[in-house]
Amino acid sequence: MTELMKRIIQLAVLLSICLSCGRAGIYDITRYGARPGRENNAPAINKAIDACHKAGGGTVVVPEGIFVTGTILLKSGVTLHLNPGATLHATDSLPEYLSMNTPEDLSRYDSGDGTQNSNNSKDARWNRALILAVGAENIAIEGEGTIDGGHVFDAEGEEHMRGPHTILFACTSGFRLEGVSIRRAANYAFMAYEVENGTFSDLKIDEGWDGIHIRGGKNIDISDCSFRTGDDAVAGGYWEGMNIHDCDINSSCNGIRIIMPVTDVLIDSCRFRGPGEFPHRTSGERRRCNMLAALNIQPGGWGRAYGDVDRVQVKDVVIDRVATPVMITLNEGNNCGTVSIENMTATGIYGAAISVESWKGGVYDEIRLKRVSAEFIGADEPALAGITVGPPPADYRTLPCWGIYAKEVRHLVMEDVRLSYSGKEYRPALMFDHVGAAELKGVEYTPGSGRKDQSFTGCGPVRVSSAAAADNQ
Repeated sequence: MTELMKRIIQLAVLLSICLSCGRAGIYDITRYGARPGRENNAPAINKAIDACHKAGGGTVVVPEGIFVTGTILLKSGVTLHLNPGATLHATDSLPEYLSMNTPEDLSRYDSGDGTQNSNNSKDARWNRALILAVGAENIAIEGEGTIDGGHVFDAEGEEHMRGPHTILFACTSGFRLEGVSIRRAANYAFMAYEVENGTFSDLKIDEGWDGIHIRGGKNIDISDCSFRTGDDAVAGGYWEGMNIHDCDINSSCNGIRIIMPVTDVLIDSCRFRGPGEFPHRTSGERRRCNMLAALNIQPGGWGRAYGDVDRVQVKDVVIDRVATPVMITLNEGNNCGTVSIENMTATGIYGAAISVESWKGGVYDEIRLKRVSAEFIGADEPALAGITVGPPPADYRTLPCWGIYAKEVRHLVMEDVRLSYSGKEYRPALMFDHVGAAELKGVEYTPGSGRKDQSFTGCGPVRVSSAAAADNQ
């Protein structure tokens, strides 16, 4: 492509931005001193953002080229637009990064106290970012360019290796991330505290640790995104109104991990597939790539997080080659209202049964599984049928059944559920422990070689009916 053609395309992009922004102006970072090849373009980029913000808002454009930078401070009314071929590349110089600074008390979101994964909202080192927005409104990051976190190493960071987050928003309302690629995050690709009314669409997030991690989110929509992360793809908690739909999720940890209470969550038409294309960052030389749970709901799993899980809906999801499709665990101070899973197909499950369990006082009001098909890889180990289990760790573990494990559920409904395994299996398919009432309508499973295929302990009535009977009710 000739230089003239490139320039024509760039002008066309700028014109389309102008037309879409109406009265808002255009601010090209090169007009403020940014240059490819410079060690740190943050001062120039921030000058462009300041000018745009002071003028009442508009679009700051990153043209084609690789622009090395430290912390960029995104301000209200500003859209950061990355042209095709544009890259914001994180500097290796750690002193060039700024940390979140807010008077708000965000301590309820702290987790992992006393461990190497301690995340404290007052920890300036942990809350650094390449792109930082605090207390901003109506901001956006868009375009067809790339934000490269460079896997910046920090020996004094979390796990003695993690550097700054790629993007961190705090106490921010009305934001949009669209189209860009985010790769090689030195910690999380996107980290947030107390954000609302935000959308993520058509993002591509590769490598790094967590993809989108939100602690305190209200009215958030994540759609048509591709995740190939070295840690959890989507994570966090204290969500109210979170929609995750039409996403392709590949991870070397969990697909979606919820570590704090949530209400009104919809996970719709997503594809979860393992193993991870990029190794789990913390595994080091082992380069572990196996994908753990597609969906792991564990409020309090990384430290006390009081509150309830309620109105979680999972539907039309496809899962392949993960350790377990669904793992839901209540911890101290947590209860659960309703969780429904409908139209879920899972294949190549190699680690653990679908589990819904509580060990520390919490209880589930209602769990519904409808039109669920799960194919497991059997364990040719007769001794597993006799194992006892206690509270789970942060991730999955082997269970004394192979299909579905439920503990402390008031009302369990399973309708049109198909469970099967390949190879040999000696454990029961179903194990219920203190389930108040269960309705099994059209539930089928492959018989095992053990003494029994069902185990019910301390349960109320278990009503069983065929699929045909259920259809006529």
